[in-house]
Amino acid sequence: MRTRLILLVLIILPFFASAQFNNQARMMHQQMNAQNEKWSRERSMANQQWQMKHMMANQTNKIQSAEHKLAKEEKNNKKLAEKTAKLEADLKTNQEELNALKNQSQENNPDLQKNIEKAENKTAKSEKKLNKSKTNLENSSKKVADFKNELETSKAEKEKLEKKEEEEKKLKEEEKAKKEKEKQEKKK
Repeated sequence: MRTRLILLVLIILPFFASAQFNNQARMMHQQMNAQNEKWSRERSMANQQWQMKHMMANQTNKIQSAEHKLAKEEKNNKKLAEKTAKLEADLKTNQEELNALKNQSQENNPDLQKNIEKAENKTAKSEKKLNKSKTNLENSSKKVADFKNELETSKAEKEKLEKKEEEEKKLKEEEKAKKEKEKQEKKK
């Protein structure tokens, strides 16, 4: 009987040991999975924060670039406006000079005719320069408007990113507070 009992214990003992080992292994795997999930969430949050910082830096650079381009184009626009005004004054002067030459006595003076032709050519060149300058001024004005729109868009995007970042910080703080509360409840 004693040998049967010993034999029975020897046969059943490995099953109990195996069951206990399986429980410990299962618990260890659950703890490892929980830790891996925690690390995964932390990595994910760190990646999101890094991406947010990167996006904010890019947006700031975009804004600075747009401001620089806008200032440069506004300066160019101002120069073109001054040049256009000067060309308009020159054209007016040339037209007055041409009209004065035409109003002079209509004698058959070959020099007068040559002077009129020169004045007409000069006036035509002035008109071409003025038209070109006006076209450049219009293009520059369009660029200024485009840069202003780009700047406003970039600022709006930056504000959205800042709001999103603030929301994520609040969520993270709430999550931390929740975890702390759970820890305190577990301790009690």
